[in-house]
Amino acid sequence: MTDLDRNIDAALLSKEPISKDQVVRWIDIVEDIPTLSKLYRLTYEAYSRIQPELGQELTCALTQRYLLKCIKENIVDSEEIEDRWESARTLHAWFCQLAEMESTSVVLKNGARAVTELFLSSGEDVRNAIEQGFLEHVLEMESLRPYFENWSSDDRLRETWERAIEWGKAHPG
Repeated sequence: MTDLDRNIDAALLSKEPISKDQVVRWIDIVEDIPTLSKLYRLTYEAYSRIQPELGQELTCALTQRYLLKCIKENIVDSEEIEDRWESARTLHAWFCQLAEMESTSVVLKNGARAVTELFLSSGEDVRNAIEQGFLEHVLEMESLRPYFENWSSDDRLRETWERAIEWGKAHPG
């Protein structure tokens, strides 16, 4: 276990305030998915103890990074790290939550762009998880469709878009 892991574990177990500057440093240096998972958990479970507040931009960037890394790497048999399909479902739920909040269009645009990049740079397993575990369900919400509408005019994405939008329209959310 690294010092970084020990420090994040200590922050998770503590009831004391956590320095925003420290959390930002952790976000900047974390690379491996087990530690990223702990940091993701910290920002969820101990968000109110991060002082001053971490803020939407950093929190959402970390959430997006963690979930997309989980989809890409597909860590299985871990209680701490979501596998590919669990992460796709969590990403869907996160997009839905953001869609119901104010001032999140930039986060949603960035997220949609990152999902698109991962989709285009990945093999069939990742693409299937994104299409069936995420995109079909995101497109159930009319308010989220514009973030992915560019898929309809991209030859590399059009077929996936057509299948996913058909699913989304058949299962309105």
